[in-house]
Amino acid sequence: MSDERRRTKYDIYADSIEVIAKKGLSSLTRVSYGANMPVDRAKKTLNFLVSHGFVREVTVGDRKKYRATKWGLEYLETYKRMKRFFAALEEPVTIEIPEVVLPGRISTGHKDLDSMLFGGIPENYAVILTSPSSDEKDLLVRRFLEAGAKKSQTTFYVTTETGGARALLEELESNFYLFICNPQADKIIKSLPNVTKMKGVENLTDISIALSSAFRRLDATVRGPKRACIEVISDVLLQHKAVQTRRWLNALIPQLKSKGFTTLAVMNPQMHSPQEVQAILGLFEGEINIYDKESEKGLQKFLKIRKMYNQRYLESELPLRKEGLEKSS
Repeated sequence: MSDERRRTKYDIYADSIEVIAKKGLSSLTRVSYGANMPVDRAKKTLNFLVSHGFVREVTVGDRKKYRATKWGLEYLETYKRMKRFFAALEEPVTIEIPEVVLPGRISTGHKDLDSMLFGGIPENYAVILTSPSSDEKDLLVRRFLEAGAKKSQTTFYVTTETGGARALLEELESNFYLFICNPQADKIIKSLPNVTKMKGVENLTDISIALSSAFRRLDATVRGPKRACIEVISDVLLQHKAVQTRRWLNALIPQLKSKGFTTLAVMNPQMHSPQEVQAILGLFEGEINIYDKESEKGLQKFLKIRKMYNQRYLESELPLRKEGLEKSS
Protein backbone atom coordinates (compact mmCIF):
# COMPACT_ATOMS: atom_id res chain seq x y z
CA MET A 1 0.00 0.00 0.00
CA SER A 2 2.88 2.37 0.68
CA ASP A 3 3.99 2.04 -2.97
CA GLU A 4 0.45 2.81 -4.12
CA ARG A 5 0.32 6.00 -2.03
CA ARG A 6 3.61 7.20 -3.50
CA ARG A 7 2.30 7.00 -7.07
CA THR A 8 0.89 10.15 -8.62
CA LYS A 9 -2.10 10.07 -10.94
CA TYR A 10 0.33 10.51 -13.84
CA ASP A 11 2.23 7.39 -12.74
CA ILE A 12 -1.05 5.47 -12.65
CA TYR A 13 -2.05 6.69 -16.12
CA ALA A 14 1.35 5.60 -17.50
CA ASP A 15 1.20 2.20 -15.75
CA SER A 16 -2.29 1.56 -17.15
CA ILE A 17 -1.34 2.53 -20.72
CA GLU A 18 1.81 0.40 -20.56
CA VAL A 19 -0.17 -2.67 -19.48
CA ILE A 20 -2.54 -2.15 -22.42
CA ALA A 21 0.28 -1.42 -24.92
CA LYS A 22 2.15 -4.60 -24.02
CA LYS A 23 -0.90 -6.78 -24.68
CA GLY A 24 -2.36 -4.84 -27.59
CA LEU A 25 -5.85 -5.42 -26.18
CA SER A 26 -6.48 -5.62 -22.42
CA SER A 27 -9.49 -6.26 -20.24
CA LEU A 28 -10.40 -4.26 -17.14
CA THR A 29 -9.21 -7.15 -14.97
CA ARG A 30 -5.83 -7.28 -16.73
CA VAL A 31 -5.31 -3.53 -16.27
CA SER A 32 -6.36 -3.77 -12.61
CA TYR A 33 -3.86 -6.57 -11.99
CA GLY A 34 -1.03 -5.21 -14.16
CA ALA A 35 -1.25 -1.64 -12.84
CA ASN A 36 -1.72 -2.81 -9.24
CA MET A 37 -5.11 -1.18 -8.61
CA PRO A 38 -8.49 -2.29 -7.28
CA VAL A 39 -10.99 -2.99 -10.06
CA ASP A 40 -13.19 0.02 -9.23
CA ARG A 41 -10.23 2.39 -9.36
CA ALA A 42 -8.95 0.80 -12.57
CA LYS A 43 -12.37 1.31 -14.15
CA LYS A 44 -12.42 4.98 -13.12
CA THR A 45 -8.87 5.43 -14.52
CA LEU A 46 -9.79 3.75 -17.83
CA ASN A 47 -12.93 5.88 -18.19
CA PHE A 48 -10.77 8.98 -17.73
CA LEU A 49 -8.18 7.79 -20.30
CA VAL A 50 -10.92 6.94 -22.80
CA SER A 51 -12.58 10.35 -22.40
CA HIS A 52 -9.26 12.10 -23.10
CA GLY A 53 -8.35 9.99 -26.15
CA PHE A 54 -5.42 8.09 -24.58
CA VAL A 55 -7.22 4.75 -24.72
CA ARG A 56 -9.96 3.42 -26.99
CA GLU A 57 -12.71 1.06 -25.81
CA VAL A 58 -13.48 -1.81 -28.18
CA THR A 59 -15.96 -4.67 -28.01
CA VAL A 60 -14.67 -8.20 -28.56
CA GLY A 61 -17.55 -10.65 -28.56
CA ASP A 62 -19.60 -9.58 -25.56
CA ARG A 63 -16.68 -8.16 -23.60
CA LYS A 64 -15.20 -4.66 -23.38
CA LYS A 65 -11.49 -4.35 -23.95
CA TYR A 66 -9.07 -1.45 -24.23
CA ARG A 67 -6.48 -0.44 -26.82
CA ALA A 68 -3.86 2.33 -26.49
CA THR A 69 -4.12 5.15 -29.06
CA LYS A 70 -1.23 7.05 -30.69
CA TRP A 71 -1.92 9.86 -28.23
CA GLY A 72 -1.69 7.42 -25.33
CA LEU A 73 1.58 5.92 -26.60
CA GLU A 74 3.01 9.42 -27.01
CA TYR A 75 2.05 10.22 -23.41
CA LEU A 76 3.75 7.01 -22.24
CA GLU A 77 6.95 7.79 -24.14
CA THR A 78 7.00 11.40 -22.87
CA TYR A 79 6.35 10.21 -19.32
CA LYS A 80 9.31 7.82 -19.49
CA ARG A 81 11.56 10.52 -20.88
CA MET A 82 10.57 13.00 -18.16
CA LYS A 83 11.09 10.31 -15.53
CA ARG A 84 14.68 9.97 -16.71
CA PHE A 85 15.17 13.73 -16.45
CA PHE A 86 13.76 13.81 -12.90
CA ALA A 87 15.94 10.86 -11.91
CA ALA A 88 19.00 12.78 -13.09
CA LEU A 89 18.16 15.57 -10.61
CA GLU A 90 18.01 13.13 -7.68
CA GLU A 91 20.80 10.97 -6.31
CA PRO A 92 23.42 9.94 -8.92
CA VAL A 93 21.75 6.58 -9.59
CA THR A 94 21.19 5.44 -13.17
CA ILE A 95 17.68 4.16 -13.81
CA GLU A 96 17.37 2.22 -17.04
CA ILE A 97 13.91 2.46 -18.62
CA PRO A 98 13.64 0.21 -21.67
CA GLU A 99 12.83 1.98 -24.94
CA VAL A 100 10.01 0.74 -27.12
CA VAL A 101 11.75 -0.86 -30.12
CA LEU A 102 9.62 -2.58 -32.72
CA PRO A 103 11.05 -5.36 -34.90
CA GLY A 104 12.11 -4.67 -38.48
CA ARG A 105 13.40 -1.13 -37.92
CA ILE A 106 16.43 0.51 -39.54
CA SER A 107 18.30 2.96 -37.31
CA THR A 108 18.54 6.54 -38.59
CA GLY A 109 21.72 7.05 -36.60
CA HIS A 110 19.98 9.66 -34.43
CA LYS A 111 18.91 8.21 -31.08
CA ASP A 112 16.01 10.60 -30.42
CA LEU A 113 14.60 10.20 -33.93
CA ASP A 114 14.86 6.42 -33.59
CA SER A 115 12.86 6.68 -30.34
CA MET A 116 10.14 8.67 -32.12
CA LEU A 117 10.02 5.92 -34.77
CA PHE A 118 10.01 3.13 -32.14
CA GLY A 119 13.42 1.88 -33.26
CA GLY A 120 13.98 3.53 -36.65
CA ILE A 121 12.57 3.62 -40.18
CA PRO A 122 10.47 0.54 -41.01
CA GLU A 123 12.58 -1.85 -43.05
CA ASN A 124 12.06 -1.69 -46.83
CA TYR A 125 10.23 1.66 -46.57
CA ALA A 126 10.86 4.65 -48.82
CA VAL A 127 10.95 7.82 -46.71
CA ILE A 128 11.63 11.39 -47.80
CA LEU A 129 13.43 13.97 -45.66
CA THR A 130 12.15 17.46 -46.50
CA SER A 131 14.41 20.23 -45.31
CA PRO A 132 15.92 23.55 -46.33
CA SER A 133 19.66 23.55 -46.85
CA SER A 134 21.24 23.36 -43.39
CA ASP A 135 24.01 21.80 -41.34
CA GLU A 136 21.38 19.82 -39.41
CA LYS A 137 20.08 18.20 -42.59
CA ASP A 138 23.60 17.31 -43.73
CA LEU A 139 24.45 15.83 -40.34
CA LEU A 140 21.26 13.77 -40.26
CA VAL A 141 22.08 12.32 -43.69
CA ARG A 142 25.60 11.55 -42.52
CA ARG A 143 24.29 9.79 -39.39
CA PHE A 144 21.99 7.67 -41.57
CA LEU A 145 24.88 6.61 -43.82
CA GLU A 146 27.32 5.98 -40.98
CA ALA A 147 24.74 3.90 -39.07
CA GLY A 148 24.62 1.51 -42.01
CA ALA A 149 28.38 1.28 -42.36
CA LYS A 150 28.84 0.58 -38.64
CA LYS A 151 26.56 -2.44 -38.99
CA SER A 152 28.26 -3.57 -42.23
CA GLN A 153 25.07 -2.93 -44.20
CA THR A 154 25.30 -2.35 -47.94
CA THR A 155 24.81 1.41 -48.35
CA PHE A 156 24.14 3.38 -51.55
CA TYR A 157 24.59 7.17 -51.64
CA VAL A 158 23.44 9.15 -54.70
CA THR A 159 24.48 12.80 -54.44
CA THR A 160 25.75 15.85 -56.30
CA GLU A 161 27.90 17.10 -53.42
CA THR A 162 31.53 16.10 -53.72
CA GLY A 163 32.87 17.48 -50.42
CA GLY A 164 30.83 15.43 -47.95
CA ALA A 165 30.89 12.42 -50.25
CA ARG A 166 34.67 12.39 -50.36
CA ALA A 167 34.92 12.44 -46.56
CA LEU A 168 32.43 9.60 -46.25
CA LEU A 169 34.24 7.55 -48.87
CA GLU A 170 37.51 7.85 -46.93
CA GLU A 171 35.92 6.89 -43.60
CA LEU A 172 33.45 4.15 -44.45
CA GLU A 173 34.03 0.55 -45.39
CA SER A 174 33.91 -1.23 -48.74
CA ASN A 175 30.15 -1.83 -48.43
CA PHE A 176 29.62 1.90 -49.12
CA TYR A 177 28.75 2.68 -52.76
CA LEU A 178 28.97 6.27 -53.97
CA PHE A 179 27.13 7.54 -57.05
CA ILE A 180 28.20 11.11 -57.66
CA CYS A 181 26.40 13.29 -60.23
CA ASN A 182 28.79 16.18 -60.65
CA PRO A 183 30.82 17.38 -63.68
CA GLN A 184 33.84 17.97 -61.38
CA ALA A 185 33.78 14.49 -59.87
CA ASP A 186 36.85 13.27 -61.79
CA LYS A 187 38.95 16.08 -60.33
CA ILE A 188 37.86 15.60 -56.74
CA ILE A 189 37.01 11.92 -56.18
CA LYS A 190 39.52 9.20 -56.95
CA SER A 191 38.36 6.28 -59.04
CA LEU A 192 37.50 3.20 -57.00
CA PRO A 193 35.46 0.04 -57.72
CA ASN A 194 32.61 1.29 -55.50
CA VAL A 195 32.52 4.83 -56.98
CA THR A 196 30.39 5.69 -60.01
CA LYS A 197 30.82 9.14 -61.55
CA MET A 198 28.26 10.89 -63.75
CA LYS A 199 28.29 14.33 -65.33
CA GLY A 200 25.10 15.45 -63.59
CA VAL A 201 21.39 14.68 -63.37
CA GLU A 202 20.57 15.59 -66.98
CA ASN A 203 20.34 11.94 -68.03
CA LEU A 204 18.19 9.98 -65.57
CA THR A 205 18.71 6.79 -67.55
CA ASP A 206 22.44 6.94 -66.74
CA ILE A 207 21.66 7.05 -63.01
CA SER A 208 19.24 4.13 -63.29
CA ILE A 209 21.76 2.08 -65.29
CA ALA A 210 24.51 2.82 -62.75
CA LEU A 211 22.29 1.62 -59.89
CA SER A 212 21.21 -1.49 -61.80
CA SER A 213 24.84 -2.32 -62.50
CA ALA A 214 25.66 -1.97 -58.80
CA PHE A 215 22.74 -4.25 -57.89
CA ARG A 216 24.23 -6.96 -60.10
CA ARG A 217 27.64 -6.63 -58.44
CA LEU A 218 26.27 -7.18 -54.93
CA ASP A 219 27.06 -10.46 -53.28
CA ALA A 220 23.76 -12.38 -53.32
CA THR A 221 24.89 -14.47 -50.32
CA VAL A 222 25.09 -11.41 -48.05
CA ARG A 223 21.83 -11.15 -46.11
CA GLY A 224 20.49 -8.42 -43.89
CA PRO A 225 19.17 -4.88 -44.29
CA LYS A 226 20.46 -2.49 -46.95
CA ARG A 227 20.03 1.26 -47.10
CA ALA A 228 20.08 3.94 -49.79
CA CYS A 229 20.18 7.72 -49.58
CA ILE A 230 18.98 9.54 -52.72
CA GLU A 231 20.06 13.15 -52.24
CA VAL A 232 19.45 14.40 -55.80
CA ILE A 233 15.65 14.80 -55.77
CA SER A 234 15.65 18.62 -55.86
CA ASP A 235 18.28 18.71 -58.63
CA VAL A 236 16.29 16.21 -60.68
CA LEU A 237 13.04 18.10 -60.08
CA LEU A 238 14.59 21.40 -61.20
CA GLN A 239 15.99 19.78 -64.33
CA HIS A 240 13.12 17.50 -65.34
CA LYS A 241 9.98 18.93 -63.63
CA ALA A 242 7.36 16.90 -61.83
CA VAL A 243 6.17 14.51 -64.57
CA GLN A 244 9.62 13.13 -65.49
CA THR A 245 10.79 13.08 -61.88
CA ARG A 246 7.73 11.11 -60.79
CA ARG A 247 8.21 8.67 -63.66
CA TRP A 248 11.84 8.12 -62.68
CA LEU A 249 11.04 7.65 -58.97
CA ASN A 250 8.09 5.38 -59.78
CA ALA A 251 10.59 3.01 -61.41
CA LEU A 252 13.46 3.51 -58.93
CA ILE A 253 11.62 3.09 -55.61
CA PRO A 254 10.15 -0.37 -56.38
CA GLN A 255 13.53 -1.46 -57.74
CA LEU A 256 15.25 -0.51 -54.48
CA LYS A 257 12.54 -2.27 -52.48
CA SER A 258 12.89 -5.45 -54.54
CA LYS A 259 16.61 -5.51 -53.68
CA GLY A 260 15.91 -5.13 -49.94
CA PHE A 261 16.82 -1.46 -49.55
CA THR A 262 15.34 0.97 -47.04
CA THR A 263 15.46 4.36 -48.76
CA LEU A 264 15.91 7.87 -47.41
CA ALA A 265 15.41 10.49 -50.14
CA VAL A 266 16.14 14.18 -49.56
CA MET A 267 14.34 17.21 -51.00
CA ASN A 268 14.44 20.96 -50.32
CA PRO A 269 10.76 22.03 -50.59
CA GLN A 270 11.71 25.71 -50.66
CA MET A 271 13.22 25.22 -54.13
CA HIS A 272 9.93 24.09 -55.73
CA SER A 273 6.31 25.06 -56.11
CA PRO A 274 3.78 23.53 -53.67
CA GLN A 275 2.26 21.51 -56.54
CA GLU A 276 5.64 19.99 -57.45
CA VAL A 277 6.39 19.21 -53.80
CA GLN A 278 3.07 17.39 -53.37
CA ALA A 279 3.63 15.45 -56.58
CA ILE A 280 6.83 14.02 -55.10
CA LEU A 281 5.69 13.53 -51.50
CA GLY A 282 2.87 11.24 -52.60
CA LEU A 283 5.38 8.65 -53.86
CA PHE A 284 6.83 7.99 -50.40
CA GLU A 285 5.41 6.02 -47.49
CA GLY A 286 6.97 8.33 -44.93
CA GLU A 287 8.00 11.97 -44.56
CA ILE A 288 10.35 13.49 -42.00
CA ASN A 289 10.42 17.30 -41.99
CA ILE A 290 13.03 19.76 -40.69
CA TYR A 291 11.79 23.32 -40.29
CA ASP A 292 12.52 26.63 -38.54
CA LYS A 293 10.38 27.83 -35.64
CA GLU A 294 10.55 30.68 -33.17
CA SER A 295 11.27 29.55 -29.62
CA GLU A 296 12.37 31.18 -26.37
CA LYS A 297 15.95 30.87 -27.65
CA GLY A 298 15.10 32.54 -30.98
CA LEU A 299 14.81 30.83 -34.35
CA GLN A 300 15.46 27.13 -33.88
CA LYS A 301 15.33 24.03 -36.04
CA PHE A 302 12.83 21.29 -35.25
CA LEU A 303 12.12 17.87 -36.70
CA LYS A 304 8.69 16.26 -37.02
CA ILE A 305 7.50 12.99 -38.53
CA ARG A 306 4.73 14.05 -40.91
CA LYS A 307 3.66 10.56 -41.95
CA MET A 308 4.72 6.92 -41.78
CA TYR A 309 2.11 4.85 -43.55
CA ASN A 310 0.46 2.18 -41.39
CA GLN A 311 3.19 2.42 -38.72
CA ARG A 312 3.45 3.64 -35.15
CA TYR A 313 5.41 6.82 -34.47
CA LEU A 314 5.38 9.81 -32.12
CA GLU A 315 3.93 13.03 -33.50
CA SER A 316 5.80 15.37 -31.15
CA GLU A 317 8.41 17.94 -32.26
CA LEU A 318 12.08 17.20 -31.79
CA PRO A 319 14.44 20.18 -31.31
CA LEU A 320 17.54 19.74 -33.49
CA ARG A 321 20.95 20.87 -32.31
CA LYS A 322 24.15 20.46 -34.27
CA GLU A 323 26.02 19.35 -31.18
CA GLY A 324 23.53 16.54 -30.58
CA LEU A 325 23.69 15.40 -34.20
CA GLU A 326 27.48 15.43 -34.16
CA LYS A 327 27.51 13.16 -31.10
CA SER A 328 24.48 11.01 -31.96
CA SER A 329 24.96 7.34 -32.68
